[in-house]
Formats: sequence, C-alpha cells, structure tokens
Amino acid sequence: MMLMDDLQRAFSTLVSSDLNVVDQRRVTGGCISEGCQVVTEDAQGQQQTWFAKTNRESFLINFQAEADGLTRLAAVEAIESPRPETFGVSGDQAWLIMKWIDQKPAGKNFFRDFGARLAEMHRCTSGTRIGLDRDNFLGAAKQINCSVDRWIDFVAENRLGVQLRWGIDQQWIDDSLRRDCERVIAGLDQWLDGRAESTSLLHGDLWSGNYLCDIEGRPVVIDPAVYYGCREAEFGMLMLFGACPATFYDSYQQVFPMPAGWQRRANVYVLYHLLNHLNLFGGGYHGQCQQMAEQILRT
Repeated sequence: MMLMDDLQRAFSTLVSSDLNVVDQRRVTGGCISEGCQVVTEDAQGQQQTWFAKTNRESFLINFQAEADGLTRLAAVEAIESPRPETFGVSGDQAWLIMKWIDQKPAGKNFFRDFGARLAEMHRCTSGTRIGLDRDNFLGAAKQINCSVDRWIDFVAENRLGVQLRWGIDQQWIDDSLRRDCERVIAGLDQWLDGRAESTSLLHGDLWSGNYLCDIEGRPVVIDPAVYYGCREAEFGMLMLFGACPATFYDSYQQVFPMPAGWQRRANVYVLYHLLNHLNLFGGGYHGQCQQMAEQILRT
C-alpha cells in the first residue's frame, strides 16, 4: 500500500498543490509497478478519481515511454485509451498519473466492437513508416525501435535478433534453440511472405491484461509498447495470451481484412513474445520457444 504522505506529496508536486488526497485503494494486476486508485478533493470540495503508478526513480524513463505511447494511441481516436495526466519524480519515486477508468464486465458485443476499433486504428494509420523515433519497453524489457527500410530487417534485427542475443548472454538459450531461431531469422522472407506491405501504428503489447471494458461498455487499451509495423505483429501477444473469441477476429477482418495466411505469419511474432518472456522470466518458457520455432520451420 502506498503511504498517504507519499501520495499527497506526489499529487501536490506533479498535479496541483490545491489537491488533497482523501482516499486510496491498491490496484492489483501489475507485476512491475505498484498501482493505486486515488481520490482527491480540491478547495471547492470537488472530488476526482485517479490511477497512480509508482516505481523506483530510475523507472521514470519507462513511465515516459508509456505516457508517450498512450498519447499516440489517444490521438488516433479509433479506440479508447487513457490520456496520461502527468509523470515525474516525487521524493525518491517515479510516478505516472492518469484519470481513473470505471470498468464493468464485457458485454456480448464487446469483442465485436474491440475487433472493429482495433482494425480502424490500424486502417487509419496505414502507411510506410517502420519503427518509432524512440525506444520503449515491452514489459520490463527495452524494445528497440530504430527505423530501417525493410520490415523483414526490422524483425530480424530489432525483434528476434535482440531477443536471441539477450537469451544467449543470459544462458537461457541452448544450442538447439539458437540454431532454430537463427534459421527462422534467415528465412523471414519466406515465413512472412504474403503479408501486406503497408504498416500501421501498433499497440505492441496487446494481451488480455492490457485491454478492459469501461463503464460505457467500450474497449479500452492500456500499457502500450507502440511502434509502426506490419499489423499482423499486433496479434502475436493476442494469440499467446489474448483470450479473444472468433467474433473479435471476424469483426477485425470485416473492417480491415488481412491477407490469407496471416495466422501462420503471426507465429513469428508469437516467437518474439515468447523469447521476451524467456528472457524476463526464465527457463520455464524454453520449451514453448523451441516448439514455436520448430512450428515456423515446418511451414
């Protein structure tokens, strides 16, 4: 539980000196930073509810990247995402503060709406841009977004290549997995053949923990790791940990169809996320990485 004194100092320093913190409640679910629902009251007695995240001071760069990603998603106005109020350092802690989003259980049309809105976000940002003008974070892992001319090269170097080298350095990747990953990287022209050449703004870390249903029943996305890339990459985490029913994918396809074979190609991006989990959480993910690499190589 965050201390009230720390919360008061953070809101007075980063939001407004006129706000008094009157209540707080810990929010569970995040495994990296501590989250809290905070109620403040101004001089006129009006109350507002906020979501505050805090971590060590050195984590400020992570919060800056998250705030940047949320701002970019919100600017598209295709799918709801919280606009960050502020971020900064108070005391010896880094903070990210945004307005609270009231939630309710997803209704019967939630996933149909979610698929359509995600497709619209991808459609209206479609172009040729690859990467981003800054690096950010996929969970606790740094995500390299430096732009290259070809999507194949971006995936080879900034996605699979980075994870492969990191896993070897940490000794999570043995010779068998290394050889298979190297073969996947060498054959990306084949494994990703048939995709559309256009790229879109991607959430980048879209799984069941990073979308919710607001009080109006609308899908809301949070905790992004944004960049511009082939939109089939958006489905890597969704296929791994997304829990989206067929109506979600059908609705997406109706708004902005993907070329045939996208599920097969998306396995390359599933491998990227599995390698990231291997590097972050250890050898329990080795078997899944090996199986996915072998599945890609068999296609």
